[in-house]
Amino acid sequence: MYFKTLTTLLAAAALSGCWTFNETKYPEVKVAAGANTNLTVSVRGFATVLTEYEAIHGFQTVYVPGYCGYRYYHPGYYETVPVSTFVPQRRSTDMFLRRAVDTFERAGLIVTDINPSCIVEVAFDGPFVDNGDEWKRIAWNLFTVFFCDYGAVQWHASLRIRDAKTGRLIHHRDLTQRYETNVFGLIPLFGISSSKSTSSATMQTWCLAALTDCATADAIANLK
Repeated sequence: MYFKTLTTLLAAAALSGCWTFNETKYPEVKVAAGANTNLTVSVRGFATVLTEYEAIHGFQTVYVPGYCGYRYYHPGYYETVPVSTFVPQRRSTDMFLRRAVDTFERAGLIVTDINPSCIVEVAFDGPFVDNGDEWKRIAWNLFTVFFCDYGAVQWHASLRIRDAKTGRLIHHRDLTQRYETNVFGLIPLFGISSSKSTSSATMQTWCLAALTDCATADAIANLK
C-alpha cells in the first residue's frame, strides 16, 4: 500500500515538470517623486523581436523493420504515427514601450508626440552569452546526469534624452542586465528541456523588462 502510494507521488512529481532555483533577483527600481509635470516627452524605441516556438501537429507514415523471433520471422510494415514539429515564430512587440509610457505617465509626465519638450529613446542590444556560461550549462547537464540545467544571458540598453527643438543630447546612459538561473526536473533530460525558465524568450523578456524599468527610472530622475 505504502509502496503504491509512494510510486504514485513520485510519478505525479515527475510529470509536474521542473523547478527553478538560484534565479537572479529582480533589480529594485525607485521612480523619483516630484517630476516636472509641465514637461512633455516623446517616448521612442524600446523595440525588440521575440522568438516563440509554435507546435505543429500532424501524421507521418514510417516503416517499421521486421525482426526474427525465437521461432518465427515478423515482416516489416508501414504505420502512420503522430508527429510534432516546433516552428520558430519571430514577432515584433511594443510591450516594453507601453511599459515605459505607463511609468512616465504615473510619474506625472505628459507623454505626447506633438511638440514635445524632450525625446526619450531606448535601444536594446543582445543577447550576449559568454563561452563560460555555455561551459557551465554543459557541466550542469553532465554532472547532474541531465537532472539540472543552467541558463544565462546578458542584454544591453542605450538610453538617450534629447532636446526636441535643438536635438542636443541632454542625458545618456548605457545599462547592462544579466540573468541566470538553474532548473531541476525529476525526469532526466526531458524534465529540464520543458522548462520555460531557461528558454531564450523567457530570459530575454526578464532582462528587457528590468532594463525598461531601470532606464525609465533614470530618465525620470534626469527630466527636470
